[in-house]
Amino acid sequence: MDVRSRVVNNKCGFTLVELMLVIAISSIVAGAVYSAYISQNRTYIAQENVAEIQQNVRTAIDMLSRDIRMAGYDSSGSKNFGFVNTADTDFSNGAGLSEDVTTGATQIAFTMDLNKDGLIDRAAVDVDGNGNIDMSEMEQVAYRLNGTNLQRYSTTTGAIEWQTVAEGIQSVEFYYTLADGTATTNPVVADLSNIRSIQISLLARASRLDRNFTNNTTYITASGALWVVNDNLRRRLLITTVQCRNMGL
Repeated sequence: MDVRSRVVNNKCGFTLVELMLVIAISSIVAGAVYSAYISQNRTYIAQENVAEIQQNVRTAIDMLSRDIRMAGYDSSGSKNFGFVNTADTDFSNGAGLSEDVTTGATQIAFTMDLNKDGLIDRAAVDVDGNGNIDMSEMEQVAYRLNGTNLQRYSTTTGAIEWQTVAEGIQSVEFYYTLADGTATTNPVVADLSNIRSIQISLLARASRLDRNFTNNTTYITASGALWVVNDNLRRRLLITTVQCRNMGL
């Protein structure tokens, strides 16, 4: 028989057993790849949520700590500056800005004399003389939680503005220690000049649900208050103490 004829007629293929083996092996490999992808995706989502929480809570704490340390700054020693409890954002003279600003458990407000003129300036001034007026040059400072946004009172003209400085903040607590050692979350007007340190409790949360994570933690604030949650959001509680270095001088 001609060789070419033998080659043409030799039509070998896969048997049913071979096909089933190939399908089984392929299924195992595909399943392993998919399982690895799901695991990596879950890890990525968790890490992304944790990074988001860390960034938000650190930003909030850094800004609050920096500003609170300057509360009551007064180079003249007149003691006319410090924490305030007023229903008027214009802390100095009640010039008609109708905005509730208090120093309490969830809000804080204070003044400082950055340009050393003995007055509380309603609008920000260029203290460092660099030609730019920014938030760090304001003599009236307040913080509040609006939804999950930590906001700072901000103005360059005297008009009311609230600027979001950190997102994803679920809860905040200010816990004040007075000169006599007592602590409170709601200082009365007579206590404001006696504030010496503040413990800040901030609870930050992720913006996205993690269906593979259940959070039923009870978070305890500096004052002992309980923040109870039960959902699929990752959170972090950060508590720090800020010394009010300009108070009581």
